[in-house]
Amino acid sequence: MPNAMNQPLPVTVLAGLPGVGKTTLLDHLLAHHADTSIAVVRGRIDDLSSEINNAAAEGRFDAIVVEASGTDDPQVIAESLVFDNDIAHLDTIVTVVDAESFSRDYASTDALSERGLGNDEPSGEQDDRTVVEVLIAQIEFCDVIVINKTDLVDTDTLAKLRRILHALNPRAELIDAHQGAVPASDLVNTDRFDFDATSSAPGWLAMLNADPDALPESADSDIGGFVYRARRPFHPERLWALVHQEWPGVLRCKGFFWLATRSDIGGSLSQAGGALRHGPAGMWWAAQERSEWPTGDAELEAEIAADWYGDADDMAIGDRRQELAMIGTGLDESHWRAAFGACLVTDEEWKQASEGGLADPFPSWEMDEDDHDHDHHDHGDDCDCRAH
Repeated sequence: MPNAMNQPLPVTVLAGLPGVGKTTLLDHLLAHHADTSIAVVRGRIDDLSSEINNAAAEGRFDAIVVEASGTDDPQVIAESLVFDNDIAHLDTIVTVVDAESFSRDYASTDALSERGLGNDEPSGEQDDRTVVEVLIAQIEFCDVIVINKTDLVDTDTLAKLRRILHALNPRAELIDAHQGAVPASDLVNTDRFDFDATSSAPGWLAMLNADPDALPESADSDIGGFVYRARRPFHPERLWALVHQEWPGVLRCKGFFWLATRSDIGGSLSQAGGALRHGPAGMWWAAQERSEWPTGDAELEAEIAADWYGDADDMAIGDRRQELAMIGTGLDESHWRAAFGACLVTDEEWKQASEGGLADPFPSWEMDEDDHDHDHHDHGDDCDCRAH
């Protein structure tokens, strides 16, 4: 009898761009799910919780599968789901990618609107994301990646795609599929989802959080990465020029940066394939009065101390720093370290910046007065610097 033990129903979310085969995969699950009774839920993110709760309340299903729209961000879905009376729980986030079209989509600079996918947000604002921004969000926040349509690519292409996907999300289980044929046991009631673990899965984030001397060796693969760190600010004009150049071979670059002309607010940079954005990440702790710092949070205090440069009372540098993770194919690490290093200011330029003597082509960073967000893993959406 379905859900005989009255346990919360496991919810699987299927994400993926339009045309990757989500519906085909779902049809296969429904036709080959053995003794598992599966409810299917579709709809806008705002309505999913109530739809899931209604399906679970019927008491005749063993699991629920949500087929997300092609442009949905699975993290937004996960954050929006609120279940009543413990009758359901988020169990697995699955992202489906198209083996044949992945490389074209990842290298594309197309906005969603250019593909007829730019639906307006509920707030009335236009969705200005690019295709690759949606794709990378779906890849980085998931527990399982189904590589569909594997029959349309050769063995070498598939092997390289698997290496790329593993580099972008080392935690995700990779499953090859033809016409959406995946066993239900790999996608339903797997108990894979954990919000902290899933949100910490991206390769760039794992690199930033790792010991600088303990990054994995990549000598046996053409896919590799490194973290660039420095305790000197960037010259705005030189960094501006660098981010507007072509970045061949770079799959992902994300982190935060310090501009010599903006010592109060840290910048955030997010690049994926042919798209790049930058904007404000939050105020540096060193730019705030100690009286404004939070108290009673030992973990946060330890994080601040770990990020601090020099004496605890020296606010000249403090937690200000460059910290950018880069992942790519055949990366020339020495080239990129030199390129970022060339953007750092000289002592004379640093002095000029303090006197307001350096030009700064970056757009203005608007932030609320009380916005002390130090989650540098989010990038600002107010920047129009999208394509290289």
